[in-house]
Amino acid sequence: MFSVVRAYFRTQLDALSFKEWKDGFNVDNIPSTILSGSYHLSPISGSRRDAYDPNSQDVEAQVTIRIARKGFKDPASAIDQCCTDLDAILARCLAPTRRLGAEIKNVYYDGHTIEQLTASNDNVSVLEITFRCLIILSV
Repeated sequence: MFSVVRAYFRTQLDALSFKEWKDGFNVDNIPSTILSGSYHLSPISGSRRDAYDPNSQDVEAQVTIRIARKGFKDPASAIDQCCTDLDAILARCLAPTRRLGAEIKNVYYDGHTIEQLTASNDNVSVLEITFRCLIILSV
């Protein structure tokens, strides 16, 4: 069941024309040639929440998406683009027709930040969005 969470977000981000950076953990080594418009999916973390059915376990799986945008000579434009990206990603990922399903029961927006890539590189902004997904493990 946990594999469907990353697949869900991968499908949504690919549909918005973002390109996945498939490094498992290191998000700081994306080549500059593909940096802008790339995304990284974090490994999934999860925790049990109270279930109403004794035959299943309700789990909230958390995933974080990171989107990089170059500002070139105008770093503020990268922040503006991150805001535009945030609007598009939330609209797509939280649409009821997509987020309410058989395997993922619901998708929740948990929060976001926009920060510089590194202290020495403030020309690249990174949008970080965290989502929680309700999945039910049948036992």
